[in-house]
Amino acid sequence: MADIGFLKDAVLVRDAGPRWDEATHSPFLDALASGTLPAEPFRRWLAQDYLFARALMSYQATLLAKAPRDAHNALVAGLAALDSELAWFEGHASRLQVDLAVTPHPVCRRYMDFRLASLHWHPHPVLQAILFGVEAAYLAAWSALPRSGPYVEFVDRWSSEPFASYVASLLDLAERYPHEAAQEHFNLVLAHERDFWTMSWKRET
Repeated sequence: MADIGFLKDAVLVRDAGPRWDEATHSPFLDALASGTLPAEPFRRWLAQDYLFARALMSYQATLLAKAPRDAHNALVAGLAALDSELAWFEGHASRLQVDLAVTPHPVCRRYMDFRLASLHWHPHPVLQAILFGVEAAYLAAWSALPRSGPYVEFVDRWSSEPFASYVASLLDLAERYPHEAAQEHFNLVLAHERDFWTMSWKRET
């Protein structure tokens, strides 16, 4: 399990207030931690998160194109890791017989549309804060779970040292390139993360 103490010192996390806890804790995660998560919510989460990750590829590629040279190493590494993650999702979906060719749930669609619109309207620093929010919230959520039970492989993936190191590099970029709109959009990411967990748990729109 990686040390994620650096997140507590991040200005974006601190200034998000209660939104941070809302985005990183949920009944879905509680059930996963206790080993009582039903199959249906897990299968829904797996399919929808795969769609989200596929769309994230184009977001990160566009962010890379807009980013200054000193941001390239972290962003290129992130794209390579995301490509590996998609293959990992596909392998698990095949094993579990989860159909990935599904329509995005409205909650997932709103989250993806938010990112897409941001690419058109906001400069690199805001886009960087959004990406940090996506990945930091995931790192915190999964790192709070015990490394045991039927979903331990998923916990291990998003609480690992390599993933934490990547998130730390995104934080460095977000703090190196501050922007007056960064906090607002970081907070919006957290709201979408909260809604995504809720949707995964009980399919709310």
